[in-house]
Amino acid sequence: MTTAQLKREPLFGEITRKLRRHLAHHGLGNTARRLVRAITSRWREHRLGIVTSGNIAGTEMGFDAVSFGYQPVPYASFDAAMRHVDVRPGVDVFVDFGCGMGRAVILAATYSFRRVIGVERSESLSRIARGNIVRAKSKLRCRDVLVETCDARNYQVPMDATHFFLFNPFDEPVVLNVLDHIRQSVEAHPRKVSIIYALPKCRHDPLPSISWLELKSELETIDSDWQRLAIYETR
Repeated sequence: MTTAQLKREPLFGEITRKLRRHLAHHGLGNTARRLVRAITSRWREHRLGIVTSGNIAGTEMGFDAVSFGYQPVPYASFDAAMRHVDVRPGVDVFVDFGCGMGRAVILAATYSFRRVIGVERSESLSRIARGNIVRAKSKLRCRDVLVETCDARNYQVPMDATHFFLFNPFDEPVVLNVLDHIRQSVEAHPRKVSIIYALPKCRHDPLPSISWLELKSELETIDSDWQRLAIYETR
């Protein structure tokens, strides 16, 4: 990844352009809510000492068609999901598939998980994520935070992993492959697991047809006009 790809525009220049575009398409009320969210997101990045904003196309990173590009989970979406899952302090383990620059990994580590693991195919994004974790270290409750550079299709699911996070990281065939690895891990080491899954509403969600999963919650967030955010649990 080049320095240019990681360069961030000045805060208000970026927000002003998005504000004008959004006003034209979505009206004042919705635009005001999104403006507040954009400013809040930048504030949280500053507070944590991290850089995770921006979008990078999969083609720019040399990914194949089944692996999508980089887009971080909105802070509000992650917060909403975590309000609907139980975290047993010092017991539960969180795994983020397609962790990118590490936003969800770092946010998860502000909770009392025993371990937090990010799985990322891109070596350059993995390095950025590890740097972000180092800078955010003083803000984290969980001290065992790791990013593994690995294709999710080849990742061996830890036998103690209990919470899985997928923010639209790859296409349905890879999602099904990852789910099968999770199922095998649960069958070998029976336990209750939760899967937080977000994807654009224009894409098919394969999880409702998975027999060993049931829908626990479907969440409404400020991004619900384009994003479906749901939490599934093992039956």
